[in-house]
Order: sequence, then structure tokens, then C-alpha cells
Amino acid sequence: MPASRLPPLTGSTMVSPEEECIRLFALNSDILSVQLAPSFSERQSQSGSELRLRRMFFGREAGHFLVRNESKVLVSKRATSQFGLVTCAPAVDVKNGQVLPCILLKQQKRKTNSFKYTLLTLSCSDSFEPHLEFKLPYEMKDNITIARGPTVLWSHENSIFYTSVEVGEVQQVYVQLLSVCYIGELPIGKRNIMILGSQKPAEKDHDKQPKITWPHQAVGYFLEDGELFDGAWILPHAYISVVKCIFFVSAEQVGDKFQSSLVAATSKNQLVRFETGVPKDICKLPFEEPANVQLADTGLAGCFFLVSFRGGNVCAIWKNSFQVAHCWEGVSSLHVDDFVGRGTDQILLLFEKHEPAEGALANFVITDLGDMTYNTRQNVVDDASGAADSLQENYLRMVQALESRLQSGMTSLRDLQRGLEVKDRLLLQSVKALVDAVSGREHVVSRAEQEGLVSLWDEDVEDEGPDERLTAFEPHPLPVEKIWQRVVEDRLVVGAVLTEETASSAESVSLSLLSEDGQGSGVHVLQTHSRMFRFPCPSTVKEPLAKRTKQDRSNSAERLTVTVVTDLAPLVACGSIQCAVLLHNGCSQGGTFAKLCGHVSLDIQDVAQGKYCPHLVNCCKFTTEECSEDLLSLLAAWESCSFVLRSPEHTLHCVPHWLLAVARSEPVPFSPGYFLFAAAEPRAAVLFRWQERTPFQGELRVCCRSRAQLLQVLDSLCRSLPPSCEVQPIQGKAAEELVLVLASSLEREALTLRDGVSSLLSAASMAAQGGAQEYEKVQPMDDLQAHRIEMERDRERSRSVWSPLVEVEQYRGLSTAVSQFGLEGDLVAYSLGEVLYTPHAVCQG
Repeated sequence: MPASRLPPLTGSTMVSPEEECIRLFALNSDILSVQLAPSFSERQSQSGSELRLRRMFFGREAGHFLVRNESKVLVSKRATSQFGLVTCAPAVDVKNGQVLPCILLKQQKRKTNSFKYTLLTLSCSDSFEPHLEFKLPYEMKDNITIARGPTVLWSHENSIFYTSVEVGEVQQVYVQLLSVCYIGELPIGKRNIMILGSQKPAEKDHDKQPKITWPHQAVGYFLEDGELFDGAWILPHAYISVVKCIFFVSAEQVGDKFQSSLVAATSKNQLVRFETGVPKDICKLPFEEPANVQLADTGLAGCFFLVSFRGGNVCAIWKNSFQVAHCWEGVSSLHVDDFVGRGTDQILLLFEKHEPAEGALANFVITDLGDMTYNTRQNVVDDASGAADSLQENYLRMVQALESRLQSGMTSLRDLQRGLEVKDRLLLQSVKALVDAVSGREHVVSRAEQEGLVSLWDEDVEDEGPDERLTAFEPHPLPVEKIWQRVVEDRLVVGAVLTEETASSAESVSLSLLSEDGQGSGVHVLQTHSRMFRFPCPSTVKEPLAKRTKQDRSNSAERLTVTVVTDLAPLVACGSIQCAVLLHNGCSQGGTFAKLCGHVSLDIQDVAQGKYCPHLVNCCKFTTEECSEDLLSLLAAWESCSFVLRSPEHTLHCVPHWLLAVARSEPVPFSPGYFLFAAAEPRAAVLFRWQERTPFQGELRVCCRSRAQLLQVLDSLCRSLPPSCEVQPIQGKAAEELVLVLASSLEREALTLRDGVSSLLSAASMAAQGGAQEYEKVQPMDDLQAHRIEMERDRERSRSVWSPLVEVEQYRGLSTAVSQFGLEGDLVAYSLGEVLYTPHAVCQG
């Protein structure tokens, strides 16, 4: 139907509490009017009942509501049938996710004294469609709610009932409540429908410590999963008996706790704001008997809580200041939606006592409590006009102030952006200079790059010698013996075998990668993860250790290998790339040095052909040096977890049997203790390391691609172990690494103490010798005096040897250094004790 002036509604007056035959609700900026009225035949006699719908919108130019569409459906052909309109509300249809208007009708059966309820939904073409029917032996009156589903909920005799198409029948919530203060939806994922009410507290043992109890305790119930929880997370127990209506501002579930922000109107004429069950603010309401709370976000005018009362009164409360902003009296209906089409909410107030007899929407007010108000009330003094004028003036002043602040903020933002651009350009030039320095190339800065840069040193110091800090980047001699690379799935692994000199003087060693494109103009620091391995050199000579020569035994000693892992995808995106390998070495003398070890090149075609893939996952029977590198690449790229196994009643000889028979892994010849499960698919390969400490205790290390494989391995292992076996994961570093760190810490503590005490004694001895030389300058007068001086000198020498005097500052420095190393050793020892002696879980086979 085209837009036209709203014709008069037939039937009773608008939203009459006595007849309840017309209901209004807002949906998508429209007002829907649902009317249950008698139908008349051609002879103008009542022949039944029909349901009428009118969809109305507000015409801004006309200044009143116009009809967008109207429809009707025959409910009953009998004039004696008693039908009633229970409630109307929009609800989400879970099948398609659309918000549909829902109308709940009732029909009283006089013969059986029962009630038949029908839930109708309104389609997009404004036609009524039956959705749900059910019968009750009583008339529902309390807490009637239509929620998502659509689901119909109500309360009767302290019990909650609900039904929907998915449920198929009327079901009861088996939670007895003294009162119900909220039934509605919450935006917390799958669990949306919540019931909040009060119960009597459970009787507790009087022998326990007395605790404050309330006559009514708040309880909550989620309808979807049937979970009952403590309602104190939402409302304190002291408030549950006086709360009349609730509006949830926000709600979320974090873990097993419920966090919410809400406002509640109480019977004490108060509006209270709660944050997760804690009252934060309170506002005195101007009227009595609150019935409903809504939220209106009007944009620039602010957010308001709208509280409607049973006597036809409405008040608006500022959300921020929590103060009363405006009040209305004689209101028959309150709605919140974007009726004007401004993108924000407006408040629609319908006034019952100013409606004409024909029932048209004539007396109403649409306002946002700011600069926009539509008022059609005639001969009524509106106390909002003065407030609107003052709000308009305040609004204009506020806009001017905000515009000036916005311009100032935009200027500051542009300055910050320019500063960030300069910093980015400087960082890029610094990285290029660093790469040129470690590569031995001369770094040339163009004139365009020099613009805007200021020298940090005076120009007259150019003849000074080179900075000592730059000597750390000298490329020669190379600190590594060999550099190798492997591609493990989507990761690039680069390894460097350190020389004996570098390994002996290093305390903490790591690698990093710098990528360069084909032209060498772009340099990027790759995000990497570096690790150290002490691994024996593989040997192809299968002879007993006693028959090997001294040179063979020295070649089979452990070597220090450092690996670095990075993502492969960014590197192969440009076809071919070259990466510089930097070694970061922390020496015992103090300081960190970075040296260029070499370069590795990568081509996408070689990667696609599997040139750099570790062949150890296919066959682990070889003992070449490449197989050792394959093993190190797998250890660096895969996830690794270590477990301590203890069996107080049985030996752990079943673990090697499980590795060989059940897990079908093969021992790695060049590295005793390692077992490899070589699957047909390289991604399914698993690497094990078994170290038997005692016949009843051992450590198992599992390296695999994902946690899912790890869970499968642990499940198979627990099925093979004895029932009394204890399995405990090792957190942090493995026990071996902690032992090595503890030994290194104790060694540094001993060396510091030795060198410090030697330095103190040397200084004391030199001071004593200086005092003796000064004492010898005094010549004695006779032999008796000479013997006395000699005896005093021997006594002083003995005292200085057994009780030397040292400098306070030197002794304080030595004490601080020894204490620092001792503290580090204590922390490592504590971590090792946690790993080895933590209570363990029992593995159930």
C-alpha cells in the first residue's frame, strides 16, 4: 500500500489495559500495530475474530506517521470464541538468523477449562504464518517472554516453563524460585537465554564458622545447557528481593567466571549500576513502581537509560553522570528506534490521554533529548522546550570546542607521522650500514639520503683512529668450520659448526640471518630462533675405541653447533635470495661480538625439488656427516618435549622394547640414544631420545611436528608402561642443560673468588712492603734498638700474613661479584630440583 495518512483504527482505545486488544512495538525504524478485533460479515454482524497488522513509518516532511503496509488474517469464524492477544515482540529465528515479529495468541476452551496458545510470525511480505501451538491447563500471566528460537518462556507457581519448535513440547525448568526478576537473552555466544531469580539459602552445619546469610539468595540458570550458577556474580544477595527490572549493558564469560555490567530498578525507587555483582553508582528515581528499563544511544546528545513506570510515567537518566535528565507523565507507550533515519536512536512517547477517539497516532513526541524534537501534542505545556533550547546552545558551544581540539589533534598527528617516517628511513639506513660493515664493504650514503641528517660528532675529529667497537665486526678469521642448511617443511634451518677456539671462549652463542634481494638494495632482519647443540662428530670407522688412533678419538669429540630457524615463505616469495649469517658470541671477558660467518643462498626451484630436505627421515642407517646435520635440523625445527619416567616397582626395560616394537622406530647409528620413526610421509616422522638414568628412572625426549602427534605418542606409551609408572613433563630446560648451566655458574663463581682473593692479597702484600721500606729509612741508634725494630718488623709481617688488611672498595666489589654468581647458581639449582623432585602423575595403562 502506498504511503498515506493513517486511517483511524477501529475497536477500542489505544493500548487499553482493560481490553488489551492492540499492541505496538518498534522494528527496523517502523512501528507495528497488532490488533485483535471482531470480523463482520456482509450483513454487518459479527462472525468471528481477525488479527490486523499495520506497519507505519514516520514521515519527516508530513510530521506524522504514515501507513507503509497493512494485512489481516482470520483467527476464528465463530463469534463465541474467546481469543486474546497475549504479547508481541521481535525474536531471532535460529534457522535463518533473521529478526521476525512474533505474536502470541490465546484461546480459552470453556468445556475443558484449558487454554490453547498459538505463536504467529510475520514474514517479509507482512503475512502471518503459524509457528507453534501448545495447550496449558491454566492461563499464563507472569514473566511472559519471547526469546531467540523463537522460544516462549513464562512462570507459574514459582516454576519456569518454556517451549519451542526444537523442544517440541512444554518443558519445566527444574529450579524452584521464590521470585523471578529477569528472563532474557545475553550476548555471550552459545548460551543466550538466562533466568535470574531468588531462592532460600540452603541449611548449613552450625558447627562451622558462622557466616552472614540472606533470606533470599540470587541464582542464575542458563537454559541451553541447564547450568545453575551463583547469581551473586550478577546481583548481590541483598538486592535480589527488591529488584523489579534489569537491563544488561554488557555480558561476557571469561573462563568459569561471569562478568557483566547492568542497571537494575528497585522497589526502593532507585536505579543502581552493578559491575560483576558490585554496586558502582545509584540514582534516585522520581516516580514509584518501575516496570522496565531500556537504553537509547542518541549520538551526540549522549546515552540514556529510560525507565518506565506502571503509572504511565517515564524518566530519562544520563548514562555517564547517572543523573535524571528528563521526565514525562501520562505516557501510554515507550519505544526506542531510529524513526527519523539519522543513524542514531530516538525516543517515541505516545500519550494516552491526548489520543482521539478513533485511535490514530496523533499525540506523540519524538526526541533525542538534544537538537531534534517532533511534538504533536496540542494544548499541552511541554516542559522539555526550555531544556531543549538550553541543550541546543550547549551543543553549539561544545561543537566549536571539539572542532578546535580536533584540528589541534590532527596537527599533532601529522607531526608524529613525519617523525615516524624519518625514524623508519634512519633505521633502514642503519641496517644497510650494519650489513656493509659485517660484509667488509664500504657503505656509501647518497646525497638524497643525507638530507635532513645531522652529524652526532664534530667535523674536526675525522682524523681519529677507528672506533674500537667496530673491531667486533671484522670478518676474518672465520669463527666457524662449516655452514649448512636444510629445509624442514615450511622452515629454513641454517647450522654453523664452531671452531675449537671459538667454542672454548664462548659462553652464549647465537645466529641471526640478514636477507638481501637480488639487487642488494633491500636488507631485512629475519625473525629467527637460535639454539646450541653439543653433538659428536659421526664416524664411518666401526672399530672399538681401544683400537682407534689418537687422531680418530680427537676427531670423534663433541663439537659445538649453532642452529637458526626461520619461516621459509617470505624468503621464496621473490624466487631466489641470499642470506648473510651472523654469529653473536658472548665471551667470558665480557661483551658481545657479532661476526660474519658466511652466506647461504636459496632458490625456489631447488626447494621444490627437495634439494635441501633432510634425507634422514627416509633412511637412518647411514653415518655420514650429512646425516648428523639432518638430525640437528630436525631437533631445531620440530617441537620438543621431555618427560621423566619413574617406576618404583618395575624396571624400565619396556621402554626400549616399546620404541622398537610398538613405535616401530630405528636407532640412529651415529648418535646412541636417538630413535627415529621414519614414516612414509615425512610429516609423520617422530624422533625419540631415551636416556636411562637408573633401572627405575629415565628421561624420554619426543620431537615431532605437532602436538597432535605428541598426544598419540603419549597415549601409546602409557598403554605399554606398568600401571605404577609415573610420568612427569619437564618444564623449561631439560635436566642435562640445567646441569651444564649449573656447572658453568659454579665454575665462574670459583674463578671469580680465586682471582679476587689473589688480587686482594697482592695489593695487601705490596702495601706491607711499602711500609717496611719506609720503616727502614729510620736508622737505629744502637744494637738494642736495632733488635727491637727487627722484632717489631717480624711481628708486623706475621700479622700481615695471617690477618692482611685489604682495601674496603676492592673487598666490597669482590663480595658483590661472588654474591651475584652465587645467586645465579642457586636459581639454577632450584630449577634443577624442581625438575627432578616434583611430585609426578601416575600413568594408567
